[in-house]
Amino acid sequence: MKNILKYSLFSFLLGLVVFATGCEEKELSEDYDINWPIPEITEVSVAGDVAIGSQITVKGAYFADAVVTINGIECTVISVNDTETEMTVELPRIFEQGLLRVANVFNRYSESDELLNPVYPEVTVTKVNDIPQGLQFKVEGENVDVISEVYIDGESVPILTREPSEILINSGELDLKPGQLVSVSFKSLGPNAIPEVANVNVIYPFIEYKELIIWDFEDGNHHYVGEPTASVASGGSDCPGNVDKFFQLRAPGYGWDKVTGEMTSEEVPDVSTFINPYLTFAVRTPAGSAGYFQMEDQNGNWRHFGYGFKTDGEWMIISQPLNESWEGGEFDTRAFKPKLSFKAGNAGTQQDVDIAYMKITEGMYDGTLEPGDAIGSTDIPAKIDLLTFEDTENHPDQVNNGVTIGSLDNTLRPLEDQITAFNGSHFYTFGNDPAAGGWSGYWGNSISVDTKDIDLSKFNDPYLSMALNTGNGLGQQYLIVRMYQYDEQLVMVRKFFPNNDGLWTNHQFSLFNEDLENWSDDSTELGAHYKTLKRMNPAEPIDRIEFIVSRNDQNEVLISMDEFTITEGPRY
Repeated sequence: MKNILKYSLFSFLLGLVVFATGCEEKELSEDYDINWPIPEITEVSVAGDVAIGSQITVKGAYFADAVVTINGIECTVISVNDTETEMTVELPRIFEQGLLRVANVFNRYSESDELLNPVYPEVTVTKVNDIPQGLQFKVEGENVDVISEVYIDGESVPILTREPSEILINSGELDLKPGQLVSVSFKSLGPNAIPEVANVNVIYPFIEYKELIIWDFEDGNHHYVGEPTASVASGGSDCPGNVDKFFQLRAPGYGWDKVTGEMTSEEVPDVSTFINPYLTFAVRTPAGSAGYFQMEDQNGNWRHFGYGFKTDGEWMIISQPLNESWEGGEFDTRAFKPKLSFKAGNAGTQQDVDIAYMKITEGMYDGTLEPGDAIGSTDIPAKIDLLTFEDTENHPDQVNNGVTIGSLDNTLRPLEDQITAFNGSHFYTFGNDPAAGGWSGYWGNSISVDTKDIDLSKFNDPYLSMALNTGNGLGQQYLIVRMYQYDEQLVMVRKFFPNNDGLWTNHQFSLFNEDLENWSDDSTELGAHYKTLKRMNPAEPIDRIEFIVSRNDQNEVLISMDEFTITEGPRY
């Protein structure tokens, strides 16, 4: 195995000094040299192809506090034996072919003689969840963490977190709208191609309040280092959102001249799942005092919250966007290690200040929110389904003169022209009535939906969309959409002529913002008035929407339909 020792420039110069002074009675480094051992690898239980995430055994020596990596990707050390000569290591789920490296805290390491080549399993996507507009959504399945790329309608979107059973995707970079249908596709490190998932719904976002604690002092500990006196006191339950304890500092202040003390965290808060992260804290100063601190990120960036707190003994909540107001450089949440620098600023000579908590919250915090509360939602539906045909009991066969001309699913489609539903499990098919003449309609066998109770007033421009699928080689089909208003005295029509040979195609139109064909009865004075209209009234409910299949001239009838839906604007 390869043993590798890296000499620093300092070590080299120190060696020259020792050599030059060798005539002294005592070696310069005799009392100070540290025995820095080099980890040794004598055996690795596997070589060549190895399953990702599998456990392997490494034998050798000097494995105390060892860090094991492959091409810079850290492995998980499960256990090390008492003699530090054998350890069990779990390989990463994603890594490139490379040598296994075992390093110690002194940056001395050994590498295996043979390469390890990752073997990725097949990936199965079982579910793509609805996509909240501008937010994250989950993809579920088996081994989905080895998916390398995710695309929405061909546009790449970032993967935020990975677990073997689910990954979290951010859709915020795309201009999606509620009610829209999109396709989600994948690239994977696994050996199999992952089928594209079509017809994923985009929905209105529902934002849930959550928080990530940086310091809350409930364990009785604080991390302050500096001039006294610092303690954790009880009785802070009068602070909005605080349970009981709080940090209390009573110390001299030096204005802007120097720091009284610091409170430092070495953990980077993971805000990857936050939509709108805010830095939030509760602070209090005794009456007559105005202690102060500023926030730093330990990368040379800092931010102020004014220039001195003065709350006269009352708790004050400060909640500001996490990514704003930083000075000194470019702030990066991925490298944010919080640090409070207790500079009195304009507070002068008293650094008296209490802190109940310091946390990151989803949006601005006012002291009343609890995790799980809704902070962003809407009562506007992303879509209104008129017909999906999943309620099969409500869609019996349609019979005309003893001939079945309408039935669920593929009953009326020939074996060579079978299809699957556009969405869900079921759809409806109209077949041919040999007795029907050219342009004859199935008027007595229409599908009708009562829509009086559907409130469309919250939509600016509601669209009706549908998926249609015609028979192979049968030419154009004919579908009439007939709509009624004013107790069915206003009758408006939109016609479609699909011809897609066994493929689903999408069809849609604006219910109120495009001219329609008027079929109103003008035999009365009121009817004559309605007959002059070209559009329906968006301020009035639509009484009923009816779907009628007709023969397109002499073409044989075969048309399937699925998912009649109303959305805000075009769905497709």
